[in-house]
Amino acid sequence: MRQELAQLGNGAHALAIQILGNREDAADAVHDAYATVLSRPGAYDSARGAFKPWFLRVVRNRCIDLLRRRRPSGVDIDSLSHPGVAPDQRVEELQRDVAVHAALAALAPDQRQILVLRDYLDLAYAEIAAVLDIAPGTVMSRLHRARLALKQQMEQNHA
Repeated sequence: MRQELAQLGNGAHALAIQILGNREDAADAVHDAYATVLSRPGAYDSARGAFKPWFLRVVRNRCIDLLRRRRPSGVDIDSLSHPGVAPDQRVEELQRDVAVHAALAALAPDQRQILVLRDYLDLAYAEIAAVLDIAPGTVMSRLHRARLALKQQMEQNHA
């Protein structure tokens, strides 16, 4: 189980950042999820599905718990520094990242989550269904609506 957890670290952290909005709270949520899973090794039942979506669901639930208790705060300044990249290229990347982040932030939380699970973490529809506890057909329709909403938000921001 520890090996599977290690492989999911970056994906779990990315999901937590998208839900919570900052790295510190995301690290807390992922740490809490790890602690929960490691302290209750019998909690995962392989008969109910794959480990990856189950663990990401634990992370998602920890994020929701933190959101209930805390308000997310600003941007991580360290994420702005990228050595080896030309300044003008970095400015373009930052502008694009800011535009996408602003558009994502304007979406409803369920739309943002489903986009992160599919497009950033590259989960299959069945895995997303397991993480969100919805039917696979619902994943497809929600993902379609979320992508349309993101496109519309990006167009509004650039208009």
